[in-house]
Amino acid sequence: MDMQNAMNTTEKAYSTSEIAAMLDMGVTTVRKYAQHMEKSGYKFFKNKNNARLFVDRDIVAIRYLKELRDKTNITVEQATKIVMEKVSTEETNEIETANTPSLVEPMDKNNSANHEEIIRLIRNQNELIHGLMERLDKQQEVINEWLSERDKELMRTITERLETQRLIAAASEEEEKFKQRKTFFQWLFRR
Repeated sequence: MDMQNAMNTTEKAYSTSEIAAMLDMGVTTVRKYAQHMEKSGYKFFKNKNNARLFVDRDIVAIRYLKELRDKTNITVEQATKIVMEKVSTEETNEIETANTPSLVEPMDKNNSANHEEIIRLIRNQNELIHGLMERLDKQQEVINEWLSERDKELMRTITERLETQRLIAAASEEEEKFKQRKTFFQWLFRR
């Protein structure tokens, strides 16, 4: 059965801009989410001009994707994967049961628990990443202090060597002047 025939004739279809207003999102964001979902195999109804039409189940799926993006720090691709798993599970349940649960109805306890578990895991990962970043920052501070001390010590050593070389050069110059004076006096008194 094709998608046009599968759409319930009593079901209202909405345009992209209507969905954007309904979900308090930008039109481009709705399109982007829909494109990601289509790439993952989600099917939207289309009108004769090939524009997407959104029905209740689509609205719920996009709202869920938006919530995942708003409440967590995951990419659109990761959120789309989670939504697609939820949609796939619910479609399987629709086929297996005579009482067809609607995507519009609230998530059942199992899906809600899975959703909460995913959010908890993501928050834990974010906390772990934050902790690791703090440790890296502290290590960088220690490294920077060590490099600063090393640079100071290196400059002190270079300054001491330059001073020593200057003193040696000055002493050599004095010795050379002394030798020249001695030679001059020797030459003078030899005559």
